[in-house]
Amino acid sequence: MRIRSLALLVAFSSALTPVYAQTTGSSPADVSRTAAAANTTASDLTPSTASAALDTPIRKPDMPTIPAQPLQLRIQATRPLKLQDAVSLVLDRNPQLLTARYAVDRAEAVKRQAEAALFPTVSLNVNYTYSQSPQSAISRALISGESSSTTGPSTLAQGIQFLNTAGFTPAESSALSSLLFSSSGSGINNAFLSESATITGTAAINWTIFSSGLVGSNILAAEESLKATRLQYETTRQDLINTVIGAYYDLQTADGNVQIGDAAVKSNQASVRDARAQEQAGTGTRFAVLQAEVNLANAVQQKLSADNQREISQRNLARLLNYATPTAVEAVDPIEEAGTWNLGLEETIMRALNQRTELAYQDSLRRSAKATQAAAYASISPQVNVFLNGQFFDNLIDRSVGIFTGYTIGAQIQWNAFDGGAAVAQADQAIATARTAEANFIDTFNTVRYSVESSISSLTTARQQIDTATTAVASAEEALRLARLRFQAGVGTQTDVLIADTSLTQARVNRLTAVISYNRALASIRRSVGIL
Repeated sequence: MRIRSLALLVAFSSALTPVYAQTTGSSPADVSRTAAAANTTASDLTPSTASAALDTPIRKPDMPTIPAQPLQLRIQATRPLKLQDAVSLVLDRNPQLLTARYAVDRAEAVKRQAEAALFPTVSLNVNYTYSQSPQSAISRALISGESSSTTGPSTLAQGIQFLNTAGFTPAESSALSSLLFSSSGSGINNAFLSESATITGTAAINWTIFSSGLVGSNILAAEESLKATRLQYETTRQDLINTVIGAYYDLQTADGNVQIGDAAVKSNQASVRDARAQEQAGTGTRFAVLQAEVNLANAVQQKLSADNQREISQRNLARLLNYATPTAVEAVDPIEEAGTWNLGLEETIMRALNQRTELAYQDSLRRSAKATQAAAYASISPQVNVFLNGQFFDNLIDRSVGIFTGYTIGAQIQWNAFDGGAAVAQADQAIATARTAEANFIDTFNTVRYSVESSISSLTTARQQIDTATTAVASAEEALRLARLRFQAGVGTQTDVLIADTSLTQARVNRLTAVISYNRALASIRRSVGIL
C-alpha cells in the first residue's frame, strides 16, 4: 500500500514537470520587455578591461592570528621588489580588491534572484499521520458485543440473531449481517476502525504571466546594478594600482634622499677635516671649523629624517602588499623616467572621458534608479497569476478505501490599487537617486577633465625640471670640486666650499624630485585614462 501511494505521488509530480519545463522556453511579455530594455539601454562607456580583470582569480588571504609573543612581530624577511612585482602582489592578495569582488558576486546573485520571477514556482508537500480513536473502538465494541481488545469479527449467524431481536425484518437482518459481520474483510472492523494511517500530498504550481512590467523592471534594475558593481570593481582595481605606484615612488624618494644624505654627510665630514687641518697648520680659523661642524650636524639631521621616512615608506608598501608575516621591502628599480606620453591634451581628455569607469558607473546607477522607479509604479498595477493545485489521499490501514486524487486550476487577477502612497514614495526615492547620479556624473566629468589637464601640465613641467636639474647637478659637482681645490690651495674660503656643498645637495634633491614627479604625473595620466 505504501509503495502504491509513493508511486502515485511520483506520477503526479511527473505530470506537472512538463508544465514547468515549457516555461523555460516561453517568451512572456515580461521577458520581451526586459530584453528590449536591456538592448536599448546598453551603456557604451563600459571598458573592456573591467570584465577582463574580473576573470583574474584573487587569492583569499588567511585570517591573521593575534601574536602570543612579541618575537612573532619582528621583521622576518626583506623582499627586494620591482614596481611590476608590487603591482602583481597587490592584485593577488589585497583585501580591498577581494571585498569589491565579493560585491560583484552578490550583485550577480541579486540578478539571478530577479530573473527567477520569470518562472513558475512549484511546491510539493507530503504528510503522514497515524492516529487511534477511542470513540471508534467503543462503537465497534457496543455493536459487536466485544471488548475493545477483541480484534476478530462476529459470526454471520450471531449477527442475524442480533438484528432479528433488534426489530429488523428477516430480509433486512440478512443484508445488514452480510455487511457488518461478514468474514470477507469488510465487516465491523472496517466499519468502525479504531486506528488510521493516512498519507496526503499536495503539489502546487503558481506562475505570474503578467506583472505590468514589475518583473522586467526588477531585472533591468538588477542588471544595471551588476554593471555598476563591476565598474566599481575596476575603479577599485585602478585606484589600488595607483596607490601602490605612489607608495613605491615614496619609497624611491626616501631611498634617494638617504643616498643624497649620505653623500652630504661624507662631503661635510671632508670639509670638517680640511678646516681642522688648516687650523692646525695656522692657515685656517676656528670660525671656519665651527661653520663646517654646524653644516655636518645639519647634514646628519637631514640624513636621520631621510632614514625615518624610508622606514615609514617601507612599512606602508608592505602593508598594501598584505604579507602573511612581518616583511620589509626594498625598491630595486632605478630612479629614472618610467616612459613617455605621446598624446596631446585634447586627445588624452577624450580618451579619459570615454574610458573612465567612474562615468559609466554613475550612468549605470542612473539607469538602475530609473528601472526601480518603473518597478515602484508597476507594484500598484494589475497582475495576473495562473495556478494548478493537485491533492491525493490514502489510508494505509483501511483496505476498503482506495487512493483519492483531485486538482484545482484557475487564474487570479491581483491589483494593489491603493497602498497609502508607499509605491509613489518609493518611486520618488528612485527619482532622487537618479538625479543624484546625474549630478555626480557632471562632477566626475569635470574632475576627469581637470585630472588630465593637471597631470599633463605636471608632466611637462617635470620634464623641463629634469633637464634643468641634470645640468645643475653637473655644474654643482664641478663647482664643489673647484671650491675644495681653491680652499686647499689657500686662495678660497671654507664658506665657498660650504655653499658649493649645499648647492650640490639641493641640485641632487631637485633632480630626484623632478624624476619622481615626472613618474607620478605619468602614472596619474594613465590613471585618468583608465589604463593602469
